[in-house]
Amino acid sequence: MNLQDLKRQMPDIFERVKRDVETVIGRHRAGLSLGLVSMGMFHGNFIGGMFFSGGTMIIMNTDPLHVLLETQPDEVILAYVYHILLHEYIHSLGFLNERQCRQITHQITKEVFKGSKHPAVVLAFKGIGAYFPDLHLIYAPQNYGFQGQWQVDRVKEFDRESFRYFG
Repeated sequence: MNLQDLKRQMPDIFERVKRDVETVIGRHRAGLSLGLVSMGMFHGNFIGGMFFSGGTMIIMNTDPLHVLLETQPDEVILAYVYHILLHEYIHSLGFLNERQCRQITHQITKEVFKGSKHPAVVLAFKGIGAYFPDLHLIYAPQNYGFQGQWQVDRVKEFDRESFRYFG
């Protein structure tokens, strides 16, 4: 799998995230978009994704995705995307407190993926370190330095269910 293939699968993964959230906690939101951005990885730390309160775009860091695409099987990559989208979608529902968002992420993941060995469960409870055993890497894109602007690669037809109301 490569990033282009993964981008084509992200809308389907997000539709699953929305169904799972509605099933488990009864909440739903429409009208979101996904932007992929290179935010780097520094001293073993990185931001997987972000959602800004009041916004409509989930931002996902592509740099961990590139590492996963090079080192992990598809099942782990897809579980990682599910995990990041789930976590940020929960933020978009108004759960802005990080601890509360993680607890809800744990709850939904545990109920949806019954087996404790499923990569999504491992990510929710152990974190990405379970799949990045040596997080001493440092990666920053060429000419990296946050200048107030990111090059955002928007994923097309991301929140497909939202479009059914307009046509």
